[in-house]
Amino acid sequence: MNKKFKASYTVEASLLFPFILAVTVLLIYFSFFIHDRAVMDAAANEAALRGSEITSPHGDIFSRVRETVKRETEGRLLATKNLDMDIRVDSSEVNVVYKGDFIIPSGVLPVPQMSMGNTTITVSGRSCRIDPAGFIRECRVVEAIAGEKGAK
Repeated sequence: MNKKFKASYTVEASLLFPFILAVTVLLIYFSFFIHDRAVMDAAANEAALRGSEITSPHGDIFSRVRETVKRETEGRLLATKNLDMDIRVDSSEVNVVYKGDFIIPSGVLPVPQMSMGNTTITVSGRSCRIDPAGFIRECRVVEAIAGEKGAK
């Protein structure tokens, strides 16, 4: 190999390496984004489900929902901060909206002028409120009717 070609590999590598590094870091942060969104989505759905299970008028739905979200997200979010939760409860459903700021540090991006800022992740979970005992009774009535028609 000629000595004049060996330096060209160094120059090419020095030009390509920052680009490859930037793409790799952005892929890692994109993976963080997908992970945090999935964790928040699961927490919102789980919280809505737990809130819909409370049927007594004296049950504290809000504290149960907050407790579930805290348990599901604590220590599991990688790059999401400033979490905010909105809980709406009416007679037929429980709706949980969960928001957080996904933060990409400014030193991660290859060009200092390029700023993505904070991206807000918003997920929601919804669950219908049912009376478990009433639901089981209705299912048994339907089974009995289906059993009578199947026997004829």
